[in-house]
Amino acid sequence: MLPNTDEAPDVRAIVMSLAAEAASLDAHVRRLREEISAVDARLDSVHESLRGLPGLALPGPDVNGAASASVD
Repeated sequence: MLPNTDEAPDVRAIVMSLAAEAASLDAHVRRLREEISAVDARLDSVHESLRGLPGLALPGPDVNGAASASVD
């Protein structure tokens, strides 16, 4: 007996839908990474500007690039 093909899912349509969703998510991830990079660059710029102010002692970046905090 053959299975009822009327109730079988359309595998091709499912795959195409998932591929489109994956492409959309990939585009969002790329855009978010670009935005994060821009924010990081702005933070670096502000940090450098603040370091130039007289009488203000800001910690510099540590080996990993993160700001290190000293406890006195």
